Amino acid sequence: MPRAGLCDSCRHQRMVRNTRGSAFSLCERSRTDPAFPRYPRLPVTECSGHEAREEAGLRAETREPRTEAGR
Repeated sequence: MPRAGLCDSCRHQRMVRNTRGSAFSLCERSRTDPAFPRYPRLPVTECSGHEAREEAGLRAETREPRTEAGR
C-alpha cells in the first residue's frame, strides 16, 4: 500500500476501500472544514490540520510497528 505521508500519523485519516480492492485516504476534517480536501493528493508533506493520533508509531493500515524498511 502506498504511503500517505503525514496522513498516516493523523487522527483524521480514515482508510476507505472499494469493492475492487483499491484503498483511499479520506480526510475526516473535510466534513467540517471545506479547506481540507476529502481525498488529498498523496503523499501529504504538510498540513495545517494534522493532529497526531495516539498510536502514531504504528503503521495506519496494519497497526504493526514501523521498521526501518517500512517507513
